[in-house]
Amino acid sequence: MQNYVAFIFAFLLIGGLAFAALVYHIAMALPLDFLDRTYVFGPITGITEDENDNTDWVLAGIWRSSLSNSTETSSNNTSVGTFNAAIDMMRPDGTARHTHTLTDFVLLNSSSPSGTNSTYFNGTSTVSLANGPALDIPTSIKLSNDNIVNIWIDPESVERHFGESPTIFGIVAIPEFERSLEDPVSMNNGTQNSSLSH
Repeated sequence: MQNYVAFIFAFLLIGGLAFAALVYHIAMALPLDFLDRTYVFGPITGITEDENDNTDWVLAGIWRSSLSNSTETSSNNTSVGTFNAAIDMMRPDGTARHTHTLTDFVLLNSSSPSGTNSTYFNGTSTVSLANGPALDIPTSIKLSNDNIVNIWIDPESVERHFGESPTIFGIVAIPEFERSLEDPVSMNNGTQNSSLSH
């Protein structure tokens, strides 16, 4: 009986330490300001097609931005807001997986045409490619209804790596998703709210 109690105690101790290590690594993987309310973020999805309209690449990833909170440009050609993305690309069969980053977005102009419920952010960014970072790539970010992000990267500037007419989609994470990252135990059984309050 003593061996059984010792085994249970050792199992609980090791299991508790393993769980604590897992939580620690997840927490350390997120940047300290990831849940800062000045940012919105969410997942990325998309595909590219070949000349026969067959899916060539599947795209997935994550984006983060503070552009929706600022539509001004600065006088010294640097961004007032930020936009960053990590884009995984792989073949439809799961092979040739690789990652590109979009960083250093410089906002050149923005507009919100009446009747569209969309805001367009035009600028340049740095895109990581196989041969190194490509600088000053024309990039447009469109935010629609505070829910959908369209990312356009100039095809000629990146040797059409993302396709002929690349539009990469992002979804704005809802507040419940943010709260689940902060406290997964208190997640409200998957209840969703489509409104975004930032």
